[in-house]
Amino acid sequence: MIMADVQPYRKIFSFEDGYILETTYRAFCPLESLSQLNGYVRIGKDVFIILDMKNWSDYMELYLYRCKPDFALEEEE
Repeated sequence: MIMADVQPYRKIFSFEDGYILETTYRAFCPLESLSQLNGYVRIGKDVFIILDMKNWSDYMELYLYRCKPDFALEEEE
């Protein structure tokens, strides 16, 4: 589990093959959390993919895109 400050945020990412994705949240978390991130973040029952991340001097900023409701991550045992 990672502690983060999650805020509503809107940013549009355009990819060269025509895909356009809109982030709806961004999260701020400690730099030490980087080793625990696997490209996805679970907030409550929702799963988000990390579209972009910026490293600042003492924290990271993550841009999150909500996955479809039926998207499931494999749970580690």
